[in-house]
Amino acid sequence: MTTPTTGYEAEPTDVAAEVAAHLDDITDPLERYHRATAAQAHHQAVAAAFQAERDKALAALNTPDEDGWRLTYERLAKEVTVGLTRSGVQKAVERGREHLRCAG
Repeated sequence: MTTPTTGYEAEPTDVAAEVAAHLDDITDPLERYHRATAAQAHHQAVAAAFQAERDKALAALNTPDEDGWRLTYERLAKEVTVGLTRSGVQKAVERGREHLRCAG
């Protein structure tokens, strides 16, 4: 599951430039299809990795530090995320904790 990226928009000219960098020199439609598919798979994997990092960051913010300070789900929803409910934050924190357990 991915959390929304509300408030953050890709610059259309940057997106077009990156697509062009992958495909502009290819005129054969079959090769263009395969190259576009490979690039899409790569970028989906990168997006999933960024999502895991966002989830881990929320989990870290929700984990008490040595003084017991942490951000609650409510505060994370109001002060850190945009467009994410308390429930959505809780799910992201739980995913983040799972990622941290698997990494450690």
